[in-house]
Amino acid sequence: MKKDKKIIFLNVQILRMILSFNIVVMHCIGNKNKNKLIHFICITGSYYYVPIFFLISFYFSYKTFSKRNIDKLKERLLRISIPYIIWPIVFWSKFNIISYIKGKNVLNKYKILYYQLLIGKPFHSVFWFQFCLLFWSIIFIIIILAFKNSYNYIMIVMLLIILFLNLSGFTPLILQSFNNMISRSIGDIFYKIIYIMSGFYFGSITILEKKYSLKIKILIISMIGIFIFNKSLKKINNNYLIIQLIINIIFLSFSFFPFDLIKNKIIISFINQITSFTGGIYYLHSEIKNRTFYISKIIQKADFTSCVINYCMCYIFCFFSFKLFKNNKLKYLFI
Repeated sequence: MKKDKKIIFLNVQILRMILSFNIVVMHCIGNKNKNKLIHFICITGSYYYVPIFFLISFYFSYKTFSKRNIDKLKERLLRISIPYIIWPIVFWSKFNIISYIKGKNVLNKYKILYYQLLIGKPFHSVFWFQFCLLFWSIIFIIIILAFKNSYNYIMIVMLLIILFLNLSGFTPLILQSFNNMISRSIGDIFYKIIYIMSGFYFGSITILEKKYSLKIKILIISMIGIFIFNKSLKKINNNYLIIQLIINIIFLSFSFFPFDLIKNKIIISFINQITSFTGGIYYLHSEIKNRTFYISKIIQKADFTSCVINYCMCYIFCFFSFKLFKNNKLKYLFI
């Protein structure tokens, strides 16, 4: 019997909240405050947290793509592009206004903004994630609209070509003519496609709604695959296939938690509420840290408590801002 979709989404929401908080810890914790657990969170963060977000994003957008609903597709692009464009412009403007007041001259300020809006870097680098989302969303839309009956085959061929380039070492060779900032952003397009395609594929078979037996089989296959790839890929120093199998395990494991036993609507509503605004928290946590660092001794400590406070401040700001803008497109800045 299939689980209630709302309960499945609740599982994923909790996973998103945990990962979002871990990203705050990874970016805001000080080196002197890294115990073994925090060190593990920081080390694993760049490998697993963001790839899982890619998987989740394309899992839940599969129906939007496959049904070719133009209004929904436009809404997806707006949801990604509005924070991608507006937040960097806001932060860039604020920085330049402050610099002007202080009499400081900012070199190449328009060039910096140009690169930020083009590739999601350099001055507010968390937006490399939205850059990848936006790029592959546009590519998927073009492929699905152009090849209505065969887009799955086109995507598989595209994935295999990119995997070949990555595993054979051609991708770094292609990127070496660019500077480091550009090559890293463009490289992410190549290296993150496997996580995006896995989310798209899982969405096509609605894996979270399947019986436990199928999910257990995938978990077992993923575990075996980790062992095989760990042995075979050491020679070429490529581990993102192993990461894919690990995030499969993390993603599917959360669907086993028995949230379907919760019947109280108030509790369900509370969990839904506290797991909201993970997007806004991701966009703002670094800026919140920078703005409060010199006025708060707690934030200056850069310890676990300061990370909790940072997360709460981001959440509160997003909560009230969303209430203010919930009836227009600016709400996407906070969710």
